Amino acid sequence: MAARRRLVTPLVAISGPSGAGKTRLLTRLIPLLRRRGLSVAVLKHTRHRHSFDVPGKDTDLLRRAGAIAAAIEGPGGLALFGPPAGGARALARLLPPCDLILAEGWRGEPLPRIEVHRRRVARDFLCELDRKVFAVVSDEPPPRPLPTFHPDRLGPLADLLVARLVRRAPDRGGSSGS
Repeated sequence: MAARRRLVTPLVAISGPSGAGKTRLLTRLIPLLRRRGLSVAVLKHTRHRHSFDVPGKDTDLLRRAGAIAAAIEGPGGLALFGPPAGGARALARLLPPCDLILAEGWRGEPLPRIEVHRRRVARDFLCELDRKVFAVVSDEPPPRPLPTFHPDRLGPLADLLVARLVRRAPDRGGSSGS
């Protein structure tokens, strides 16, 4: 049996309440990171219980027959249907090699995180209690001094992430990150 690869890719959570703009942030931040030469993967977390598979399709039928997991691959991509991986780090091990993994949600995991906050969505900031928050994207100042970025000006946030990767380069097996 092949050994699972050890996670060495930096993993950063993008967290905040529903409706704060996490997905919008990611769809605007990823192209900025790509322009800076990074390959980026994304993990998405949901608290809602629902089947991701399509009822009646082969993968669904095979799982109902007792398969612990079912995977399908075609020219357009890959899908894996199975039990939960056991958290963001475990799920990240299933991804192809990349420079950075951004994990949308995952507030319950001890990950370095960027908080997405909107005054119209939530009064309280996550960073008030979560010391893993190292940056905030918001339309108002956070309650503690952290790098803060406006949702429409994300270039500096991309620069901050690149700088964090460069500092981590020795931890990533000695690669220079360039």
